[in-house]
Amino acid sequence: MAIPTLAELISKNYTGDTEWLEIIPSVTPVSGDITNISTVSPTSPVVMETSIVSTVSSYIDDPDRKLTKEEAMELKETEKEYNESLSFIKDAIAPAMMRIDATKLQIWDTYIRTIFTYAYPDVLEWNWLSPLINWDVKFDISMFVYPVDSARVMKFLRKRLTQLGSQRAMNNGKWLISDPHLDAQIQDVEELQQYLTRGQEKYFHFSLYVTTYADSEDEMKKLTNTLDMMLAGRNILTKQTFLRAEQGFIATGPFARDEVNVFRNISTKGLSTTFPFSSNSLSQDDGIFYWINTHNKSLIIFDRFRSENANMCVFAKSGWGKSFAVKLEILRALMMGTDVIVLDPENEYRALVDTVGGTYLNISLNSDEKINPFDLPRSLKDSETHVGDLLRWAIVNMIGLLRLMLGVVTPNEEALLEKAIITTYSLKGITMEDDSIDGKEIPLLKDLYSVLETMDGATWLVNRLEKYVSGVFAWVFSRPTNVDLKWWLVVFSVRDLDDILRPIAMYILLTYVWNVARSSEKKRFLVVDEAWNIMQYEDSAKFLFGLVKRARKYGLGVTTITQDVEDFMGSSYGKAIVTNSSIQLLLKQSPASIDVLQNVFKLTEQEKYILLNASVGTWLFFAWGEHVGIEILSSYFEEKIITTKPNI
Repeated sequence: MAIPTLAELISKNYTGDTEWLEIIPSVTPVSGDITNISTVSPTSPVVMETSIVSTVSSYIDDPDRKLTKEEAMELKETEKEYNESLSFIKDAIAPAMMRIDATKLQIWDTYIRTIFTYAYPDVLEWNWLSPLINWDVKFDISMFVYPVDSARVMKFLRKRLTQLGSQRAMNNGKWLISDPHLDAQIQDVEELQQYLTRGQEKYFHFSLYVTTYADSEDEMKKLTNTLDMMLAGRNILTKQTFLRAEQGFIATGPFARDEVNVFRNISTKGLSTTFPFSSNSLSQDDGIFYWINTHNKSLIIFDRFRSENANMCVFAKSGWGKSFAVKLEILRALMMGTDVIVLDPENEYRALVDTVGGTYLNISLNSDEKINPFDLPRSLKDSETHVGDLLRWAIVNMIGLLRLMLGVVTPNEEALLEKAIITTYSLKGITMEDDSIDGKEIPLLKDLYSVLETMDGATWLVNRLEKYVSGVFAWVFSRPTNVDLKWWLVVFSVRDLDDILRPIAMYILLTYVWNVARSSEKKRFLVVDEAWNIMQYEDSAKFLFGLVKRARKYGLGVTTITQDVEDFMGSSYGKAIVTNSSIQLLLKQSPASIDVLQNVFKLTEQEKYILLNASVGTWLFFAWGEHVGIEILSSYFEEKIITTKPNI
């Protein structure tokens, strides 16, 4: 916003904006003509009489005309009053209170302190500023680089080399033992001379200042100590701008002024290590191509099975690309020989199966595909598993399932269920002493129903279980398993199930997938879309957590996708699932849920801002302790296969 001079203001040639008039209430144009200036009130600091306006206007029209002494004095006084009125702008943006002492500034309730670096090691490692750049506090950092004339440096190096050579000659003359430190200095000077002579290096003066902000003096001391230790760990020494706090603050402000003027000599090679825009990169020699790093446009080539575990959590609002990103990962993982199993609550993966091949199983009241909840793994290569362990886990899982099916179960009813389940298995020859299922018939839900009918006090359980055995839901849960996960891509669709049955079906499917994973060790991952359906019930949430926690042992990775962040994270098992997932993918979030995510993932304010304002296809990707902004990039044919947009 340009503010005109008095001559420009009165001149008819001024065509600038008039926004400045709004913040200088004493100057107002009259009749829409900026050349006509009038006073707003008798107390206005700018009073321009008609004679002054006409005098300046005539002078502009005729530059050769000479002003009289009285006209010049009056014009000078008016110019002074005009400039004084502009001080209102500075007053409007300047803080009303600032305190400066020996070590810091205080602006209102904010304490400000600046430190500078004064000593560096002989060799600076690459990206040594990365811990500082990624420091999760509010701070400003400023660098000043001043080129130094090479001829001046060469003259100094010759002088320095002469001094060092003389010192070594004197030591040799006295028959002293060779000084390794002196020899190293001579070698460094000679190498630098060669580099400068060949033009491979240049010399600079380098200044580095860091200003931190805190709400209290104690917090300021902690920040200063942390900063000192952060740099001291790399043999970089710092000091506070003692008695120069104001100059330090200016040095890190948007003024491009170094009023502290503390610098160190540094070569081109050393200066290159201070490049401040460090970027986390997630790229491996093998794996699949995921996305593009938005910071440096590098490729993110990643193998999730090489992480601490292969589990991933995906959080985003509806319609912002959760399923798109996951389906893109599935498509590329299939090309690398990884098997994929999907629990699909919205029939979003059908086109993917039709294109790449695989099995699409529709679990509903009318479908032919059945899964028996009494199934056990057929074999288990696990030295930690003993006889009876499979049956114990199956009993625990069945009790959790029956809680979902029957509703509230009292402790007495749970004891009856446990006894009935053990009896049901034993009638088929599966006991704690021999839980192998080879050559044995697997019991069905109707077998449990028959056992409960013979038990005293189980009438209420029998009545509630009847609809799943011989009632409207019998065809879904009381039949032998007739599906086989032999294909590389298997999708279970539960869209056509009633909302009451959907959590039950997903629990049974999770149990079945878990049994398959434990029966044959192979690289595969399971996608649980809309996982909040499972997390809203404690038993199913507990089972999903157990699966996520133990999946790595059997070569299984679990991807949980949800749009209802608060419901998912509101469960203690939801937080535990996130903790046991080494990979997280976050997209645009609503203001209501962003605070929950910030607390769980320890997001910085900048990351929080990104998630609140992200566009479709822009994510935050967390893996290996790195936080990387990513952009989802797909080919034309990939997008045609996996998109769910109606107009594509």
